[in-house]
Amino acid sequence: MKKTKYLPTLLLCFCCTAAFAQKRISGHVWNKSDGPVIMANVVELDGSNRIVSATTTDVNGNFSMTIKNPNNRLKVSYIGYATQTMKIGTTTRFNVNMRSNTDIQEVKVTGQRTVRSNGMVIPKKEISVASQSLNMDEMAGLSFETAGEALQGQIAGLDIVANSGNLGSGTSMRLRGTSSINGSQEPLIVVDGYILEDYDDSDLDLTNLDDTEQFATLLQVNPEDIGEINVLKDAAATAIWGARGANGVLEIKTRRGSRGKTRVNFSYKFTGSWQPEGMDMLSGDEYTMMLKQAYFNPKQSDYAADIVELAYNRDRTAYYGNFNKNTDWIDEVTQFGQAHNYNVTLSGGGEKALFRISGSYDHETGTIIKQVLDRFTTSLALDYYVSDRIKFSTTFRMNYTKNVKNYGDILARAYQAMPNMAVYRNEYVPTADGVGYYRETDEYFKMFPTAADYGNVSDGYSSKYLSDMVSNGNPVAIANLSWEKESTYTINPQFSIEYKFLGKDASETQLDYTGEVYLNAFTKTNNNYYPGTLVSNSWYVDGGIDMAGNTEQKTFDFRTKHTLLFRPHFENEKHQLQVLGRFELDTNNSISQYLSQSGVVGGTDALVDAYVRNMWTSTGKGHSMNYIGSLHYAYSSKYIVDLTIRADGSTRYGKGNKWGYFPGISGRWNMSDETFFQPLRKVISTFGIRGGWGVNGNTLSSEGLMYNNYSSIGNYGSNNILWGAIAPDNLRLEMIRWEKSKSWNVGVNLNFFEEMLQFDFNVYDKKTTDLLMQNRKIPSSTGFSSLSWANVGEMENKGWELFFNTNDICKIGKFSMVVRANVAQNINRINEMDPTVLASMNAEFNYTNENYLSRVQIGNALGGIYGFRYKGVYRFDYDHSGYGKNTDYTNTAAAAEARGDNYTCPVARDANGNIIYDANGNPRHMIFNYGGVNYEFQGGDAIYEDINHDGQINELDIVYLGSSNPKISGGFGFDFKYGRWTLKTNFNFRIGNKIVNMALMKAEDMMYNRNQATSVNARWRKNGDRTDMPRALNSAAADGNVYNALASDRYVSSGDYLRFQYLQLSYRVPEKFLKKYGLRQLNISASGNNLIFWSKYSGTDPDHSQSGYGPTIDDAQTPRSRSFTLSLNVGF
Repeated sequence: MKKTKYLPTLLLCFCCTAAFAQKRISGHVWNKSDGPVIMANVVELDGSNRIVSATTTDVNGNFSMTIKNPNNRLKVSYIGYATQTMKIGTTTRFNVNMRSNTDIQEVKVTGQRTVRSNGMVIPKKEISVASQSLNMDEMAGLSFETAGEALQGQIAGLDIVANSGNLGSGTSMRLRGTSSINGSQEPLIVVDGYILEDYDDSDLDLTNLDDTEQFATLLQVNPEDIGEINVLKDAAATAIWGARGANGVLEIKTRRGSRGKTRVNFSYKFTGSWQPEGMDMLSGDEYTMMLKQAYFNPKQSDYAADIVELAYNRDRTAYYGNFNKNTDWIDEVTQFGQAHNYNVTLSGGGEKALFRISGSYDHETGTIIKQVLDRFTTSLALDYYVSDRIKFSTTFRMNYTKNVKNYGDILARAYQAMPNMAVYRNEYVPTADGVGYYRETDEYFKMFPTAADYGNVSDGYSSKYLSDMVSNGNPVAIANLSWEKESTYTINPQFSIEYKFLGKDASETQLDYTGEVYLNAFTKTNNNYYPGTLVSNSWYVDGGIDMAGNTEQKTFDFRTKHTLLFRPHFENEKHQLQVLGRFELDTNNSISQYLSQSGVVGGTDALVDAYVRNMWTSTGKGHSMNYIGSLHYAYSSKYIVDLTIRADGSTRYGKGNKWGYFPGISGRWNMSDETFFQPLRKVISTFGIRGGWGVNGNTLSSEGLMYNNYSSIGNYGSNNILWGAIAPDNLRLEMIRWEKSKSWNVGVNLNFFEEMLQFDFNVYDKKTTDLLMQNRKIPSSTGFSSLSWANVGEMENKGWELFFNTNDICKIGKFSMVVRANVAQNINRINEMDPTVLASMNAEFNYTNENYLSRVQIGNALGGIYGFRYKGVYRFDYDHSGYGKNTDYTNTAAAAEARGDNYTCPVARDANGNIIYDANGNPRHMIFNYGGVNYEFQGGDAIYEDINHDGQINELDIVYLGSSNPKISGGFGFDFKYGRWTLKTNFNFRIGNKIVNMALMKAEDMMYNRNQATSVNARWRKNGDRTDMPRALNSAAADGNVYNALASDRYVSSGDYLRFQYLQLSYRVPEKFLKKYGLRQLNISASGNNLIFWSKYSGTDPDHSQSGYGPTIDDAQTPRSRSFTLSLNVGF
């Protein structure tokens, strides 16, 4: 008790001491012109510039606050006034006169633009690598679903093609060619320093063009949130991304807040779109005539041609009312598409905190019926400066996309559908006079089940010959009653802290630390449903009635990155050095499942008795880490050297190969800064020479390859004693190596007249070794058919690029203009490949129609096209040749030859064009695949060039027909400015690529029952007809002996085009006028997109890309739509 009685006294003394330490101050903040400054920020700063207490002034400009330490400083700030800082000391009353920024005397500030390169911020003139940037402010008002569309035609060497015109399909990008066979061929997409991923490469079949729509990764990023896109091209630039940078890198920098008053921006865009005019298809009447001939011609028989759906028999009322139409199916499935985009941003900040918040909602309806896309994105960027040494930053992005797709390709179905078939079922209504009439119901017409046998059919069945049309169905019904719904959620939180250990600005030696944490949570759900009301041929639950499918995919990625940046200060400031060291750790988990059922009425998720058709689940887990070292040295910004090395570690490789090393070195000499160059500086403002070399690569997309997977193979034992047996499913792969690309780049930067005219030229060569190939075939004697992965060969890409742009030129009064252009050439070549690999990749010619070979040949590029040379149509048949000993015809090829007319007929000729006769003195008949098919060509059949003149057409007559890769690509544009008006234009082009127009082949081969193009009206019908269109031959009626649609150059079309990508007219309303309404800015614009293109392509649109190692194929994918956009941007 004696000890504790003094505690109250001690506590009272402590409180008094604290009260004396935290003294109270007050003051008045004012300006001579404006009077009291309201809501001025008044803060107490400690020795580390940290805020320890703060307040704001009231409506009279007064403040009062308790301070922590009289040795601290008082800082007063407000927008539009110069910040005042003063020592507190013993002063208790402050009278602060704020000086307006406009009162400060004008000073001349000389600076230079800086950019980020290899993780460091350096002056633009010190860039030694090949890169190019696009400022998204230049794209304001234009409508882009993704940033990939904005880049089209803007970046030299970046070839961008729309995957299709379907909503959410995205684009396919190739930067400096294709560097991989089985791996991703797309550039790496990086957003704010982190890789943007939402799919598993192992799920993609890159030889299937339909899979390219899965590359719409950029849908996760709202184009309105993007400030700048920097494209890294050469290995010296992408070495910092190591094993992920072989295809180039797109670095996206999103917008962040800036100091100033809170600004609110609202933008609205309306886009109307429509499908370009496609192929002209046959009417119902023309189709019926063509199909009857196709069935009659093979055997000159009316039996097959007497098909009830083509007979127009009024007595067969169930057929006549539904198969006497002239339906334009293309018109039925297309519509005027609309897109509404709403975007709101709030941004601003004070001395300590900067913020930007954005939200965007897109609602789109496609140009194909029943396609709807809804997308919501939000982004929060916050930067908080705790002091002049410590900065916290956070970024939070969320994206939700719901894409209602068609079940399959509706446009392709529409091109194939029977045009004499009705959209809605027509019901026969008898009348008293016995004539009757047909009433159109609101029920979609569905073809009857296929009859069991050929010939006449009973009511309620479809002709067996038309089974393919029964499967094709009613495109309008399929679009409206079936569906595929895909939804994705993406959440990307990112946190970072920056700390300056040493100096705080360039006048001191600096050592800065940045620690970052990045999370990526991605969920993808795909549900689809095909109701039984669309199925004709089966009503069994396990036969495909009421089919429903569900796919779920979830991935979670955690990354942490720690960076040290050292910048020493030299007394001789001509020396500039930056050294960066970084460690990054990544762990990811994924899970996916699939369930396919039938008998799910209504496509509901409710518990019902359903038949499970297929199901599977899979999980994945991976870890990787990397170390990066980078150095940048510049002497007087004249001589520059950059060094980078990255070490990548991955659990996907076996012992001894878990680490891959990727170095890069580059340098630059700014010759224009030399003394001897001074006489030319008035004309040539910048002349820099760059050179670089580096290594980057590609990695495996599968985990656990160094382990055996086991599965049950049954039982073993005897006497009723059995044990379960297991065996490995795979061979262990411990020696797989990283795919590596070594490249060099030499570039020149040449600018004239104080940067008014700017040129950037690059020449490069890139060799990729240890090409990774999936499912590499091996001899079955090993007990296995293939290896999961193998290193198989070498590929090379080389080429050049030129980029040109101007600042404002042709200035006349209020008028000025800007010009930009780029052009690039890339040459792809396979240098080496294991012969056994080539044999497994290059399938043998199978003598079938509508089949182009996918081949890889050493010395040629990927995407090569191979086939026969098409020479037209045989005008006469063999019997009308007139060259044999016995002929009774006067209308013969021999007579036509004597007249100097077209005399083609199926007789064999030697290399000199002389007829080859048999032992009986008759011409040898031209044969397809002697010893195999043994088909004798007839009049009206396609002519294929007999390359070796052996009298037959076979695989020895197949030749190289061209490449799917463009020889030259690029773009150009002009911006015209007059006062507040701006007119922007942009064009892009591709030259030298070939496209297999499979859509046209299928629309002209007349082999099946699908509708055909109007061009077949010029088909061969009788001997002597002069035409390039073969005769109509139905494959079923001819027992498969039809060969008019073999792979040939007939349907290999030039993909050259020049596209008028967009035209935009915009106007900025004067600020003086807006102030009256409390507005800060108002911009109005109108634009037309993809309105015109010039091309000799035989299809609808030549915008098609090559994928995998096969050729580019146009198989009636939905083409890019044409559109116009009206845009409104309001600032408060």
